[in-house]
Amino acid sequence: MKTLFAKLLGRYLKGKIVLEEGPMDDKKKWWKSRSIWTGVVAVVIAGYNAASSSFGLPPVPEWVFAILGTLGIYTRVTTTTKIG
Repeated sequence: MKTLFAKLLGRYLKGKIVLEEGPMDDKKKWWKSRSIWTGVVAVVIAGYNAASSSFGLPPVPEWVFAILGTLGIYTRVTTTTKIG
């Protein structure tokens, strides 16, 4: 039963999800960009980290910036539409 359900779900999703790279002819609003939101989060966390010592708050661990950098590179490489 699980296999049948998985096959039916796979056939359904095959038509809904486009897994091919395109020529980037489409345009999207800037606020729909994962790359921009990754950058915004990085800037906010960096600002918090800079101000945290002044207010006695705990600093953000360095590995968070490594993850955000990796996520930024990943979103930039996998993008399929331009911002416009």
